[in-house]
Amino acid sequence: MPTVLAASWGKGDPKKDEISVVFLDEFGRMREHIQIDNLNDVQNEDTFKDLVRRRKPDCVVVGGYEMNTTKLRGRIREVLNPSLQKDDEGNVEMGTWGQEEVDPAFQIPVIYGYDQVAKIYQHSKRAAAEFPELSVLGRFCVGIARYTQSPLNEFAALGSDCTAVLVDESAKMLVRVNHI
Repeated sequence: MPTVLAASWGKGDPKKDEISVVFLDEFGRMREHIQIDNLNDVQNEDTFKDLVRRRKPDCVVVGGYEMNTTKLRGRIREVLNPSLQKDDEGNVEMGTWGQEEVDPAFQIPVIYGYDQVAKIYQHSKRAAAEFPELSVLGRFCVGIARYTQSPLNEFAALGSDCTAVLVDESAKMLVRVNHI
């Protein structure tokens, strides 16, 4: 399985919400968890970069509760590769790399994670038992990281928290999860 660094800003309010970051190794075990106020301060950027450099994740997965998740993904991409090109509105253009040389440790994909399973997991008894020291947002990060590593395992691990998995007939690859 890939090693995954998962990040979430929760609701994405920069005045209230911290960014939670979790690293899972190739066996799905959480190895590190940090919380940072934002990724605009140099000290917080350095903390994030240090984690990426030390852990060398195969990918960074981002999830959240609001549309501000797109801002977090863009900011993470900027931190990992400051030479990324921006469009006229300040958004990072996908797939464009600047002329500066980028640290190879930072040449990793930053993707959005499917978070419906993580939203169920974060409030489950299993999550509370496995990670009593983590906040609900930290457990959410564990959920999106585990789903990124193995979607089938995470669906199966929901157990009784998942009452039904419905397959949409018009799009056989889309799955809807119902929970209590």
